Parts: sequence; C-alpha cells; structure tokens
Amino acid sequence: MNVASTGVAKGIVDVEGITHHHQPEMRSLCHCPLSQYDHDYNVIPVLAERVPSVEDGTWVVNPDGTMQMTWHLRKNARWHDGRPFTSRDVRFSWEFVNDRSLPTVRRPIHTNVTAMDLPDDHTVVMHWRLTNNLANVMTLSDLFIYPEHIVRPLWASGEADRILSDGFFLHDFVGLGPYRLERWNPDESLVFKPFDDFFLGRPKIGTIVMQQLESSEAILTRLLAGTVQMAAAYGLTFEDGTIAQDRWEGAGEGKVYFTPVSLQRLLVKPENPLFRDPRVRKAMLVAIDREEINSTLFKGQAQIAHSLLHPREPGYRAADPVITKFPFDPRRALALFQEAGWRRGSDGVLTNDAGERFEVTYRVSASEREHQRIQAAVANYWAGVGIRTHMDNVAESIASSAQERALFMGVAHQGGGTTIASLFRRWHSTYIPRPENRFIGDNVANWGNPDADRLLDELERTFMLPDMERVLVNLAKTFTDDMPVLPLYYNPEPVAIHQSLKNARPRPNSSGQHSTTWSAHLWEWQ
Repeated sequence: MNVASTGVAKGIVDVEGITHHHQPEMRSLCHCPLSQYDHDYNVIPVLAERVPSVEDGTWVVNPDGTMQMTWHLRKNARWHDGRPFTSRDVRFSWEFVNDRSLPTVRRPIHTNVTAMDLPDDHTVVMHWRLTNNLANVMTLSDLFIYPEHIVRPLWASGEADRILSDGFFLHDFVGLGPYRLERWNPDESLVFKPFDDFFLGRPKIGTIVMQQLESSEAILTRLLAGTVQMAAAYGLTFEDGTIAQDRWEGAGEGKVYFTPVSLQRLLVKPENPLFRDPRVRKAMLVAIDREEINSTLFKGQAQIAHSLLHPREPGYRAADPVITKFPFDPRRALALFQEAGWRRGSDGVLTNDAGERFEVTYRVSASEREHQRIQAAVANYWAGVGIRTHMDNVAESIASSAQERALFMGVAHQGGGTTIASLFRRWHSTYIPRPENRFIGDNVANWGNPDADRLLDELERTFMLPDMERVLVNLAKTFTDDMPVLPLYYNPEPVAIHQSLKNARPRPNSSGQHSTTWSAHLWEWQ
C-alpha cells in the first residue's frame, strides 16, 4: 500500500531538530520508542514491557525533588540487522546526544537525567535531578534510540560532519520497528518491508511505500486516482482535504478526518525594533480578523487560538476563561499603536516620532498555498490600520532551514505542536536558536521572558495534576500579557484513510510525539 506526505527529508534520523515535519510519519514505520501516545492520548509501552508508575514502584519521587525511574525492556526486541536491543543502546543514545560538539537537539531527558544505571541487559534506571511529571512519556521525539553497535564507532571519530554524513543518518537506517527500510528510491519514495522478527509480531500488511511528494495537489491527485491509500499527517491542505472529502469519501473510497492539531502562529521576534513593544504585537493581533479567516478559508472548522496551550491538553479549560483575549478590533489596534508611539501618516502608513515607517517583511513557504492565502488576508487587515507589508515567499528548503529561520527578523508563519511535554523546549529561553548552538533550538520565537522561564522550570518539577494546571494557567497568562507570537488557529489537519485499511487512525495532536503511522503493525488490509 502507499502512504503519502509532503516534503523531502534527508533521512529517517531527526538529529538536527524537526527540519522535516513529516519525519515522525516515516520513522514510526521503522523504529520504536520506549513509550508512545496511542490514538486516544493514552501513554502505552512499546520497547518497554510496561510504563513506569508510582504505584508499582518503578517511578520513585524523592523528598529532595529528584526522581528514579526504572524501565524494564522487552527481551525479544531486535535491530533490523539481527542484533539484540539492550539497555546499553538506551544509555548510549542519551550519552551520544549529550555530546555538545554535535549539532543535536537536546530534550529534557538529556539535560535533566544525571545518570543511567544498567542492572542488566533489559533494565535501565534513570536518575533525574528534578521531578518531571511527563518522564514516562519517552517517544522518539524525547529519546531517539540509536544502535550502539553502529553509531558508537562513528562517534569515536570525533568529527561531527563525518558522523552525520554516514549512511545510517541518511538512507541506510537500521531501526527496531515493524518495517525495515529496504530502499530509498531516486524519486524520494521509501520502500518498507515487514520485519519478520518484530517483537510485537510480524506486521499483517506487506510492502508499504512512503511517498514524499512535492505538494498537497500531488497527493490529492494520487488519492483520487487510487494510487495512494492513505494521506498521512502533513499531507493534504485543508482545501484539498475538503475536495477529498467531497469526491473520494463521497464515492465511498474511505474517510477524511479533520483533527485540530498544531498551533499556527506568526513570529514577530523582539530583536526587530518594530516588534519589541508588547503593545505593538497585541495591536498587530487585534488588527487581524481571525474569525473571518476561519469562516472564509476553513468553513468554520478551525479553532481560534488565544494562547500557547492546546485544547486537548490539561490546563486549557482552566486557562481559557481567565486569560486576556484579543478579538478583531481595528480601533483598539490603532489605540495600542498610538500608546506605543505610532500614528498614521499622510499616506496612511504608521510612523513614529523618528519618522520611521511601520513596514514589515512577511515570509511563508512558496509551496504552502494555505499560508499564502492567510498571508494575503493578514496583509489586507494590516493595511487597514497602517501597516505596509512586503511579501518575501521563499522555497521550502529556505523556509525550513534552521539558520535561515533564526536569522530572519521579519514576520514568518510557523506551525508546531503545543503538547505540555513540548512547552519547555518551545518556549524556554535556553532553547532559542543562536550561532553558538548552530541555530538548533525549538524556541524559534526567541521568547526570553524570565517569568515564563520560571514557570516552565516549575512545570518540569510539578508532579500532581492540580499543581500542573495552576502553573499552566499562569503560563498562559504570562503568554497573553507578553504576546511573544501572534496565535492564529489550531490547524484542522486532514488525514485520509482508505475504507479497506483497518486499525489506522489519525493522530490526536501534532509534534514529533504523535504520528498516524505508529500503529502500522496493527494495520490490516481487508
């Protein structure tokens, strides 16, 4: 069967950050984590025999705030080259990414785990320097598992470029998942074959081809032609999803699901003097009619975003009624601009006392039609309050480049997950991409708020749900008080699944912790 997503990744391994958004869809076919979110948001064991818990003594929170977590690993898991998976692979994966000479993204486990003990080949004891209430969520986004027997000899060379240019990091991946990567074709499609020794049993479906296509239109065309049976996450745009719903689902071929996932926002970095004043950022937001965008572009199916929390995550319901919201109000926008020292000039463009004009450069990927439509709408709203907008649309390779994204100081459209587990790395100042960390970091908004950092630090140490919700409410308040980005909406993500493909479902949220393909070993073709 054929699965399709948009974009082209260099390899399976997500070593330098999420440079290709559909990598979780690819790697879930051929690799496995210690634990995983299922399609209903439950945390389930995968390489682990069970998820650590306080009740069975495998998760111990000490009086001083440190933790000890014991992972019991499955004894029958094997790498695709036949080598057994052991606890040494887990510890090595932690050590490897902690090498500061490598341009790798470090997650909380890398910075907050001080040691790993290996009582035997199938037990890992992690020692945490602080309490982390989500430490039992150990997806491939949190701790990517590397085969020590392959990567350690590469690591011994001490040369980052040489290590990361090895075939393992490109097209010769060796994993632990239900399918093994047999071939990476010249057209960038990937051929996966069932792995006979998969520890949960041989998959029921034979060959799976992951097609990396250049556009949503290409996926829609193949879906309607019957040559693609699943449009996975990061595949169809909303518009093409509605076409598939009308024509493909309408013909009884399958079902198109729409799930509110990633928070879509506009980056307005404080390093740009135009955006430094929070009143300016708030004025830019209230000048945008997000309800009209939802009605016009998404047929009312999108959910307007007001903070950094996700509707399906803890804390959202408690925070929503108490945070400050910024509905469309051009007069309020002009008042905020005036408070910040900006007034409309004779030509209608905002100017300040120094004679500077409020002109912004707005960038989206030239391949993202949906973002371009939003760009046009936003530019029109901004023109109504005196902001002059210059479009600067670039190739996807530039738009997704970590360095280009970090150095660009104009307005940029950015999506991304808002799971609680991802909040720290998305918004804490230590994750701001900078030259000294080779521009690797998920805080692409460059938000450096001490109050937010303090709350995010506290969130990492909070264990009980009521305490967590209190911190999340305060974090949402801090966010809306400062408005480091302009939140637009939660993307209604279309996922198309053929009627004959059983046990396949859309993911419940975005970020690298979720994928539609993690359950491929359960799929059946009927």
